Amino acid sequence: MRSSNYKNSNQLRHVKSKKTKKISKLASVIITSFVLFAAVVIPSVALIQNVQAVTNVKNNVFNIGGSKVFSDVISRSDEFKVRKTVKKIDVKKLTETIKPAQSEKKASTPKVKAIVNSTKVDDSYNPKHISLSTYDRKKLERLVMGEAGGLGYKGAALVAQTIRDTMQLEKNSSIDYIISSYQYEGSTQKEPTSTVKKAVSYIFDNDGYAVKHRLIYFYASDLIESEWHETQDYIACCGSERFFDRAD
Repeated sequence: MRSSNYKNSNQLRHVKSKKTKKISKLASVIITSFVLFAAVVIPSVALIQNVQAVTNVKNNVFNIGGSKVFSDVISRSDEFKVRKTVKKIDVKKLTETIKPAQSEKKASTPKVKAIVNSTKVDDSYNPKHISLSTYDRKKLERLVMGEAGGLGYKGAALVAQTIRDTMQLEKNSSIDYIISSYQYEGSTQKEPTSTVKKAVSYIFDNDGYAVKHRLIYFYASDLIESEWHETQDYIACCGSERFFDRAD
């Protein structure tokens, strides 16, 4: 009686165990199927929705203005990007060229060169700047006009340089003092020409020179004979005017 109950009990347990295994297996299959469904179907649905959204946007754009408008919008967008890039490049180049441009401005100052052939060149000749008062400039221009008005730009520059070099030698920029001390005889009654004014400006404003050598004296050889002048250090001539430095 006891052993019979034990056998029936074991059979019952065996049947329940089989059912439990079947149920677990079925549940596992269902869960696996759901996971596969979620992994495959849900992303596909999301992708379809995204594609549909993009399609809707494109359709809306095309519906607003047609394909030509859409193309124009894209073109203008690209053009704006290009312009923005070019603008940045130009600003950068402009910034980079500010300092070089300033340096070039300093370096662009023309070098002074002799404008008249001379018998001698003094490499150490370096005229110092002389500032003139309004009175001295006007009278000096008239003096140069009276001494070299017919000799052109080169002759006027030679006379102006002689006056400038004499002022440096005497350390005196008074034109009246120079006329009196060095016995200039040119008239100061005539208005100077533009050529004379340019020559005076070149010598006094730009610190230029007609010859790279000091000049102190000159005379008109076609009007007078001057043995004394010829004893000085001859440097150059323009027409009949002969120019000299002081002899040592």
